[in-house]
Amino acid sequence: MQGSLSKVAGTLRVLPKNQRGYTAHGVCLLLFFVTIASRAAEVSSIPQPPISGQHTLALERGGFTRAAEVRIPKNYSKDQPPPLVVVLHGAGGDGQIALRKDGWAELADQEGFIAVAPTGLPVRPRLEASFATNPHVWNSGQLNPRGPRAAIDDVAYIRDLLDELKQQAPYDTDRVFVAGHSNGGSMALKLAAELSERFQAVGTVAGLIAVENPQPKRPLPTLYILGTADPLMPLEGGEVKLPWATRHNPPVREGLEKWAKSLGFESTPMTLSQNAEQQKAVYRSKSENGPTLTVLYLQGHGHQWPGAKTIRRNSGGGPVNTRLDATKTLWEFFESESPQPN
Repeated sequence: MQGSLSKVAGTLRVLPKNQRGYTAHGVCLLLFFVTIASRAAEVSSIPQPPISGQHTLALERGGFTRAAEVRIPKNYSKDQPPPLVVVLHGAGGDGQIALRKDGWAELADQEGFIAVAPTGLPVRPRLEASFATNPHVWNSGQLNPRGPRAAIDDVAYIRDLLDELKQQAPYDTDRVFVAGHSNGGSMALKLAAELSERFQAVGTVAGLIAVENPQPKRPLPTLYILGTADPLMPLEGGEVKLPWATRHNPPVREGLEKWAKSLGFESTPMTLSQNAEQQKAVYRSKSENGPTLTVLYLQGHGHQWPGAKTIRRNSGGGPVNTRLDATKTLWEFFESESPQPN
C-alpha cells in the first residue's frame, strides 16, 4: 500500500487554487479504489496470524489470478516453521483435488508440514477451464510451443508463490520438497531442473521427463514412481492416447538416463529389490555421499495415484493394482533427505 501511494505521490504537481478541490477529490477516489483492491486481495490471503486449516492464496501474475490451496497443520507456529511440500496436480486436475484425493491434506495434519497445491492455468488460459475441452495444465515442456499456454512461465510463478507463502505462513526453507502426478510430475522435475536451489528433494508419479537439457544448479535426490501397466506412460514408449490428444512417448529408460546424466549419476541402474508387487532400482551418484535417483516400478499398476482416496475406474488410466500409498512413500522419502531443523 505505502509503495503504491509513494509512486502516485511522485507524479503529483502543484495546481492553481481553483483546481485543488478537484485534485483532492481525485486523490480521495484513488484512495478508495486502492483500499477496495487491497481488501479484495486479502480475501485470498492466509489469516494472520496463520491458523490451521485450508486456505486459498491468490497471486496476480502476468494478467492472471493464480490460486493455490494451502493446508496449514494443527499446532502450527511461525516461531518453529515446519517443512513445506509443493503438490502439483495432473492435467485436468486442480489443487483442491490433489490435496483431498491424494491424501496430502490428511497427511499434512498428521505429520505437521504445510502442503501447498497450486492450480495450473487452462490450455487456453483466457477461457474458462473444462476437463473435457480446456484442462488445467502445467508448462512442463510437454505443451505445444506455439500455443498460448506455453508462453506462460510456471517456474516463475512457483518461485513467486514460495516467496509470498514465506511471508504469510513461514516455513523451514531448508526443508522444502516438490511432488507431482503425471503432467504435475513433469512440472516437478522441471522445477528440480530450473529451481533446484529452492528444494531439498523431488518426487514424481508417472511424470514424463520433458525437460530437453536439464542443468540444475545442484542435483536433487529424486524418487520416481511408475506403474508397469500405465497406458499413458508405456515402458517401451510409443503412441499414447490422452483424453485431449495423441502424443508419442520415448521409452521410459531414455528419460531416466537423461535425468541421471544431468544429475551426475551413473547411467546404469542397480536393482535393489524385486518381488511380485514392485521393483526398486537406483541410479547412484558418481560423487561420494551424493544423492540418488530411485525408481519404484509398481507391477501391473496403471496411471492413477497409488493409494488415492478416490479411485476412478474405467477412466482410461489402466488398472489399479498396488497396495503402495504414494503420498506416505514420498513423505518418508522427503523425511529421509531432510536436514535436521535448526
